[in-house]
Amino acid sequence: MSDGVMIRVDGVSKKYCRDLKRSLRYGLYDLADELLLKRKTEVKLRHQEFWALRNLSFELNQGESLGVIGVNGSGKTTLLKMLQGLIKPSKGSITVRGYVGALISLGAGFQPILSGRENIYINASILGISKRTVEHKLSDIIDFADIGDFIDAPVRSYSSGMKMRLGFSVATNLVEPDVLLIDEVLAAGDMAFKYKCMQRMKEIMDSGTTVVFVSHSIRQVEQLCQTTLLLNKGTVEDLGPTQRVCQKYYELVNQKTLTKEITDLSKKPFKGLEGQHANPNVFEISKIELLNTLREPQEQFYVFETVIIRLHFVAHQLIRKLIAGFQITTVDGVCISAFSSESQDIHPDCLGSGYVDCVISKPPMREGAYLIGCAIWDDGGGKLFTSTRLAELSVIPDQTSRQEAGSGTGLVYIPVSWHFSPVQNLQ
Repeated sequence: MSDGVMIRVDGVSKKYCRDLKRSLRYGLYDLADELLLKRKTEVKLRHQEFWALRNLSFELNQGESLGVIGVNGSGKTTLLKMLQGLIKPSKGSITVRGYVGALISLGAGFQPILSGRENIYINASILGISKRTVEHKLSDIIDFADIGDFIDAPVRSYSSGMKMRLGFSVATNLVEPDVLLIDEVLAAGDMAFKYKCMQRMKEIMDSGTTVVFVSHSIRQVEQLCQTTLLLNKGTVEDLGPTQRVCQKYYELVNQKTLTKEITDLSKKPFKGLEGQHANPNVFEISKIELLNTLREPQEQFYVFETVIIRLHFVAHQLIRKLIAGFQITTVDGVCISAFSSESQDIHPDCLGSGYVDCVISKPPMREGAYLIGCAIWDDGGGKLFTSTRLAELSVIPDQTSRQEAGSGTGLVYIPVSWHFSPVQNLQ
């Protein structure tokens, strides 16, 4: 490979067999062909085989980061396993330079009857790291994991989040890989720890490590990756700048699930949406941003912190009465709120590029991750435009918000006050 290229994937395809017994038999045939040095000019599918990945090629230079996104079953994990060397491609070649580290299934290798501290030493010995090096980094590992006295408790007493915390801390403090493979490691854990992990991964990337990051969190991919690969049913849907490819992902997902949900939503909470969907060549939603009160982009918001949703658009034809609406849901699809601009907020005439700001003053959502969907329509022409993009809103608590919100459970904070009457003696 040329200087600076750390990963080269050239014409790679991978096939699997749906039947286990037949798969084992095919494996023996392929092994025999390799031993006999039989080279196949063409790889064809046999009975009950299918392509998990097809004709993939890309290069990554030192210090570059690649996001890999796609719906379930698109081939993301297969690609990561081949990069890690766990499985061989059926066709094509993969070359990886330097030491390869992997953040995959964090904590899966911990011994449950041993303490967290003991597992740190065991993991280090497996990686060939000396005891002296571990002792030098031990305090950093424990401090980052932030699991308190549980560090000396058996791992079997840990929650899944605690295992993930310790696993991430061990993996990112003990080794300094040239190439780092990351697979959905931030799916668990509270928002504050996720933020700390994101900062750590940015530090790793800034140090010159080449990173391949597989995730369903498009927001995290946008934050971390310069280039993104979108896979769909084993084939390359798009490969290029992250912003463009993530937009393509939203379009792909919307074709499958979101279009119906937003359309159904528009018939109930939004007014004036009866009518046909407009031609997308007439109106285009280009980007959604989350801003603070200074109109600056912001990744996370505290509970009760004002959020401004800015929706950028391009109107290719004149729209007489432009109305915007938004829907906030949990990642599980539970609707928190749906709202739209009122008649006095209607944009009078719209042609060309612009944006609309929706200011949500002191939103009462509890800490967690939320999705923001949008809909824009021409009230004059009765044409509905549905968004091909969702923004992800992360809400984290601070001490002030905890005091203001008080105790309670549920999706939102409800302001309450209490008064108990004086107790009268029953005599």
